[in-house]
Amino acid sequence: MNFKFDASLFIRLGLAFTFLYAAVSAFLDPESWIGFVPSFIWNPVTLAYFLFGHDLINFGVGIWLLTGKKQFYAAIVSCLMLGGIIIANLNSFIITFRDIGLLFAAVALAVMNYKK
Repeated sequence: MNFKFDASLFIRLGLAFTFLYAAVSAFLDPESWIGFVPSFIWNPVTLAYFLFGHDLINFGVGIWLLTGKKQFYAAIVSCLMLGGIIIANLNSFIITFRDIGLLFAAVALAVMNYKK
């Protein structure tokens, strides 16, 4: 057996797991995720819609990464989402510092797939 492993596959799997886990976990237990929603969204009705919308987007990005289609654009969307999470939660850096590693993994995926 001669398998050619592409590093982008492992990056995509890692990022997809992160987005899918966040989507499912926040959908099943939104109370655990409310603390990470930026304060300017703290209207109870808006908060519920925001969490649901964010779950859908996370789920969609996770599936997109798994498909391997348009990897450059999936990586850019991942970068934007992770960057937004980091910036919106600077006061929770003790938790979100891991997202910086994920952000750079998404950057690496974008660089690897630029002009493919």
